[in-house]
Amino acid sequence: MPDICIEKRHNFDLETARTQAKKWLEEAKATFGVDATYEQGVDTDTVAIKKSGVDGRAFLDADKVVFEADLGFLAKPLKVVISSGIQEGLDRYFA
Repeated sequence: MPDICIEKRHNFDLETARTQAKKWLEEAKATFGVDATYEQGVDTDTVAIKKSGVDGRAFLDADKVVFEADLGFLAKPLKVVISSGIQEGLDRYFA
């Protein structure tokens, strides 16, 4: 079970949702220095997100975005801060 699991429903078509997801990832790369690999699927896209102490995944489909992350020992005390930052980004790009 992941340490963090956040689901955000959206009202975009899949192409618009993909555009929003890519904008969010670019911001996360610039702001937090994360490594992200985006893979587009037929109905669901997946993103692998890495940063020291954080191993994350995101799944995007026509209805929602789901973000999950496993936190390393040193990142666990930052769970609330990390979760808040992710929720803020999802709210900004998928509202």
